[in-house]
Amino acid sequence: MLANFSTNRFAQIAYILIVMLGLVACRSGLPDGCPPDCMGAILFNRSLSIYDFQNANLRNATLSQADFRGGNLLSADLSGADLSGADLSGADLRDAKFIGSNLRGANLTGTLMAGADMSGANLSEAVLIGVDLREVKLTAAVLNETNLIGCNLRGADLRGIILSGADLRGADFSWAYMKGSNLAAISDTSPSANLRGANLTGAILVGANLNGVNLDGAILMDANLEGADLANVQLRGAIFSGIYLRDANLDESILDGADLRRASLRGVTLMNASLKGADLQSTDLRDVQLTRTTVTEEAELSSVELVADLTGAKVDSNTRWTGEFELPDTVLFVGQ
Repeated sequence: MLANFSTNRFAQIAYILIVMLGLVACRSGLPDGCPPDCMGAILFNRSLSIYDFQNANLRNATLSQADFRGGNLLSADLSGADLSGADLSGADLRDAKFIGSNLRGANLTGTLMAGADMSGANLSEAVLIGVDLREVKLTAAVLNETNLIGCNLRGADLRGIILSGADLRGADFSWAYMKGSNLAAISDTSPSANLRGANLTGAILVGANLNGVNLDGAILMDANLEGADLANVQLRGAIFSGIYLRDANLDESILDGADLRRASLRGVTLMNASLKGADLQSTDLRDVQLTRTTVTEEAELSSVELVADLTGAKVDSNTRWTGEFELPDTVLFVGQ
């Protein structure tokens, strides 16, 4: 009887010790000197919110699925680190470096990111709803199918950024530098970016690829899209007042009801585009081919047809056309 009691008591004590050791291992177990020196550390699927990583060196660390919720990563260096699937919601990432890091599928909702450098980082499928990215460097970053609804990217450096299939509804890109950016679909089965209702006032999108992008209701006043690819783009009700679109491709795009007053469309291609009800007052359409001539060999007759639908479009005496373009009866001339 006494022997059995002793055995059971020993088993209970052993169990308690094992649990306590496990808890200690879970709470500590970081490499010696980490933080701050965590370079190359393997911390996969670890709960790391309780640690202070301010100014820490986490370069090339394995942090996939790690939990940093509400954590302090101020000025930390996470360049080249694997943060795929990590939860960084509410964390302080100000002035942190994520150069070339993998943040695929990471949750960054509610993070503080002013001054962060994410150049070349992979943020595909990450969630950044409503995050303030105004002072974040995202040059050449990849954000395929990333959720950026309502994000503030005003004045951000987005040169060469890839936003294929990203959800950018209501985002603020005003005065952002997006030269050479790619927002088109990356394959025949994937979507293009959704910029419905986004603000792109004054944004620089020279040479950008926006093929198939949804820009319905977007604000593009004073934006520069010189040489941009806007083929198959939805631009219903978009505001283009003062936009610069010289040599841009708008073939088969839908600009019904768009506000193009004082816009420069010189040299733009509009083959099979729809501008029903668009406002073209004081718009520069010089060097824009709006008609094509078809010659019937048998009858040796030629006919001229419009290549763009201008039904109900508003024009005035300040609207400038190519050569001797004759206004079709379907347009609405607004007198002075």
